[in-house]
Amino acid sequence: MKEYSFKVPSMHNETTAKEIASIITGIRGIQDVDVDYQEGTVNVYFDENQVIKDKIKYTVEKKGFKVDD
Repeated sequence: MKEYSFKVPSMHNETTAKEIASIITGIRGIQDVDVDYQEGTVNVYFDENQVIKDKIKYTVEKKGFKVDD
């Protein structure tokens, strides 16, 4: 299992945090997601044999959120 941590500057409340968590957990290979809207951070734990971090980043950005590695 690998970890990918990134910031989402536009995440400012619990609603957007839940939306981002929902987007990420819908990706095959995701094991766990930890979202902290107060810090604007997301930690994703995933199976590197099923998904790569670029797909996670792309999926979040496709839904309209900016991702800062």
